[in-house]
Amino acid sequence: MRRLLRPTRMARCIWEIDLGWLWEQGVRGLALDLDNTLVEWNREELRPEVRAWVAEAQRRGMRLCLVSNAFRGRRVRAVAEALHMPVVVQAMKPFPRAFRRALAALGTEAGSTCAIGDQVFTDMLGANWMGLVTVLLTPLAPRESPHTRLIRLLEAPLRRRWQRGQGRGHTECRGTPASPLGSSED
Repeated sequence: MRRLLRPTRMARCIWEIDLGWLWEQGVRGLALDLDNTLVEWNREELRPEVRAWVAEAQRRGMRLCLVSNAFRGRRVRAVAEALHMPVVVQAMKPFPRAFRRALAALGTEAGSTCAIGDQVFTDMLGANWMGLVTVLLTPLAPRESPHTRLIRLLEAPLRRRWQRGQGRGHTECRGTPASPLGSSED
């Protein structure tokens, strides 16, 4: 079970993930979580660093897809549209169907796809189950849904162990304040 939970890599923020490393690993598709990965929970505002990282991944020829468990798709679709990528809503991560839908949207195979998210028991478990490369992020902000806060209690000991293994402690990711969807060079 530990193998299914442990990420391939950990990073503080999506914009700190080395796209060159992903490319060298053969990654050509990225299945991206939304809340506390690309935007703060229940928000639409994108940080300039997120926009720049996504644009660079697309420039390199990577395919990107937004994969969210959110049941109301308007907000998720708005972010996906702003970032010019397809979206899988009501994904039901960690179940394999969520990642199969993402692979179909991306047109990639599991071995050449990386899932990036902030939750162990949805993003990492589901993606590892399907054989994807995985990157676990520190949540962008402390604000989360009540059920996620409960799950974080189970995640905490795992994250601490993995961070010790990587030789770094928990640090918050700071960046430029997020801007409304329509305010950038879309």
